Amino acid sequence: MTLSSSQKDVVSRFLREQEMPDLYRSYTWGGDTWERGFPDLFSLERDISRAAREYSLNQAHLLRIARWGRLRNQNRISCPNPIRITLYVDGMPAYWLKREPENAICILGCQVRGFGPTYCSKILHFAVPPIFGALDTRLVRTFGKTDDLNDPQYQLLDLHASRSNDRWTIDPRQEGWPREYGTWVEILNHIAQTLNGEGTQCPHPSLYVQSGLREEGVWLPADVETALFSYASQQIEEVKKK
Repeated sequence: MTLSSSQKDVVSRFLREQEMPDLYRSYTWGGDTWERGFPDLFSLERDISRAAREYSLNQAHLLRIARWGRLRNQNRISCPNPIRITLYVDGMPAYWLKREPENAICILGCQVRGFGPTYCSKILHFAVPPIFGALDTRLVRTFGKTDDLNDPQYQLLDLHASRSNDRWTIDPRQEGWPREYGTWVEILNHIAQTLNGEGTQCPHPSLYVQSGLREEGVWLPADVETALFSYASQQIEEVKKK
């Protein structure tokens, strides 16, 4: 997957106009804040990435992600034990993941009942943060083609999020899925490489570095997604106020 020149231009404009370290620090979800050290994000990534290395991802891990994300109908969740997917080889992310990220999310989509595109992408975020980030409806509404934000400033994805009553979803039957998840992963990796190359440091909570989950200041794609989620949340809140 290679980004087009227009997509790279949009990314460059975003990075000029937004402060990624500030966006990362402003991330909040449930009990997670930067000041508290993102305790839920940290524990999920630590445990799920370990399970992925040990080929032991199972329903208990999925239920933890579902509870954290406030997924409805959690009693529908089921999967093989363990989930049949190879994400690491000799302790390193499998070589094919970055080249074919949409295959990974398709494999999960075929095996996990009760998880759609959003939650399958959350598995990958926690399991292999050096390659993946999540793609949820807030991000698609902000960086995709959804109309509720009127004129998106930074359209990068050929995807829609649709609304039914008070719930937003990413329909996996739309033409852009799963191709555009591969585009999203390429965007996250491109931004991480750009920030690291120019010396813009990621302000990880200290526990991430002390535990070995991160090198100090080095952005991973999952960190980029955390910052972009924060931006998307801010944009959606602004629209709600209008």
